[in-house]
Amino acid sequence: MAEIPYKMFESESDQRPSRFSYPEPLRLRRIRFLSQLLDQSISLPGGYRIGWDPIIGLIPGVGDLITAALSCYMVLEAYQLGLPKRVILRMLINLGVETVVGTIPVAGDVFDAIWKSNLRNLNLVEASYHPSHKERSALALAVALVFGLILIWIASIAMVVFLARLVLSFF
Repeated sequence: MAEIPYKMFESESDQRPSRFSYPEPLRLRRIRFLSQLLDQSISLPGGYRIGWDPIIGLIPGVGDLITAALSCYMVLEAYQLGLPKRVILRMLINLGVETVVGTIPVAGDVFDAIWKSNLRNLNLVEASYHPSHKERSALALAVALVFGLILIWIASIAMVVFLARLVLSFF
């Protein structure tokens, strides 16, 4: 009886890929797009990049609230992707630091351009995302974030009024 040589693959094109790749979820693409848009979509001379976050933040009263809401949307998307709660907490801390410091007129906008919390949060998402995570509903987190944004907005208005009164007291 003649022995038939064992061939694992018929041709080079039949070989399996060395890594199995998963399709990228739409939520991850949205997080990536928004973080790039808000933190590094505009090139400055010298190679430094900023995004729309510090520019929108220049609008008195509502600029920081708008960018904080967009950043909160990214946190919601990350939560729905099923990321661990400790990662979501770190994302919220990054967002909170940028939002609170960003409410300081002018200096806060410079801080926004340097801190880049959205890119930090994108790095956290990409480092901890795996397709095996189960997606979850984010209704409770969404309600909490809305109330948090309202509180931050009220606190920022109070801080601006306080700073204005302080500056005017010197004159």
